[in-house]
Amino acid sequence: MPKFEKVFNMDKEKNAAAVYKALENGRGKELLSSFLAEALGAGVMHLAKANVVITANYVCHYGDFKKSLVILPIKDITNVYSSNCFYGSYDYSFKAVAVETVMGETFYFSKCSKQQNVADYNTELDTLAKRCRMNEGSLIA
Repeated sequence: MPKFEKVFNMDKEKNAAAVYKALENGRGKELLSSFLAEALGAGVMHLAKANVVITANYVCHYGDFKKSLVILPIKDITNVYSSNCFYGSYDYSFKAVAVETVMGETFYFSKCSKQQNVADYNTELDTLAKRCRMNEGSLIA
């Protein structure tokens, strides 16, 4: 959990400013305090290689921190699936978890290749798909 704690070390003014700046273009700022309260509790799933934390009500992806920080309520997720992604080269062995929301947004996170990050990727995909099935309006059969 060291990278997660480093990203969300709100004791340092510099780190807090970076988090707020990363969230300023979306709705994540409103969800930050609720997510952080849950992230400190029991039953939190932390997938370090996928750069994802899944709590009872939220999923947070903090990978490529300088570029993206996503906090989503699980109740807003309508679809979760595995998608091809091209990371640096056109190679179909790269995959990402695609998450669609009620608001029509699609987020891609936790990329993996055939050799790297596969266990955390599969765990994240399965966990989010199971939780999404319980949501009203879920598109997962």
